[in-house]
Amino acid sequence: MDFALQHKGQLGAVTALVLYSAAKNKLTPGGIVAAVVTAEIHMMHPWGVFFNLLVGFFIAGTVGTKINHTTKKTLTQSATGGVGGEGARNYAQVLANSGTASVLILWHLYASQKGTGLKDEYSLTDVIPFGIAASYAAAAADTLSSELGILSPSSPVLITAPWRKVPRGTNGGVTITGLLAGLAGSVFISTLAYFTLPFSRMAWTGDSKFLFWVTLTLAGFSGTLLDSLLGALVQATVEDKSSGRIVEGDNGKRVKVTAGGSRVQRGMDVLNNNGVNFAMAATVAAVGMGVWNSMVQKVILA
Repeated sequence: MDFALQHKGQLGAVTALVLYSAAKNKLTPGGIVAAVVTAEIHMMHPWGVFFNLLVGFFIAGTVGTKINHTTKKTLTQSATGGVGGEGARNYAQVLANSGTASVLILWHLYASQKGTGLKDEYSLTDVIPFGIAASYAAAAADTLSSELGILSPSSPVLITAPWRKVPRGTNGGVTITGLLAGLAGSVFISTLAYFTLPFSRMAWTGDSKFLFWVTLTLAGFSGTLLDSLLGALVQATVEDKSSGRIVEGDNGKRVKVTAGGSRVQRGMDVLNNNGVNFAMAATVAAVGMGVWNSMVQKVILA
């Protein structure tokens, strides 16, 4: 009862988002359960910033998905034979985007009681939260880059071979439109973190806060580049021979290809789309924490 009273505003927001997701077929039943558990973990933390980032990411992704949705459905096709475009997201897709942040939030809660396990006390406030925010900045950047990049007036090029044009929807394909959309997504989450994260443990100046914002924005933007790189190197792209369109796996799963069939596979089949998203978010968070830890020591605390 105390938890419900303390978080009645957040519980109201979760209820509204769940009802919206169910009504608009944004999440499967399993996806709704995963989203509710994720939201509860975020609400457990006394800082409201992490819940705000979760909601901000959901809103950014929802808006990006809705933009020219009808057009986007015709640019790729589903593995089941229908039109392309994302259907309802399942639990794996929810956890791929928010799992890293949830783990770091639990670590931060534990560290608050047991000690950080890191070198300096400032790390508790300034390093782990940076990783949480970076994972959401990267997830938002990647989502908007994918959703809006496919609408680019110019053909995408392969990130590992920028002189080579590839079909829309190709894993590892990038466009200027997509990169700018990714930057906008990172700016949105970084700005939300800037205005809601408590800067209390250190003598934060305007310059140090601005440095935080810039570093977080760059970390988030690097997520869309890393996702494209992983997509080009370790994720298979399947193309339908007759239409020339890229085939999307349902809920981020692998697309099955039969020998001599109508589909041809390109690239190494190591990770599916959910695996790439999780690896990207976790890497950006981990590297981002290391970079920010170094910057705090060498620049802010110097």
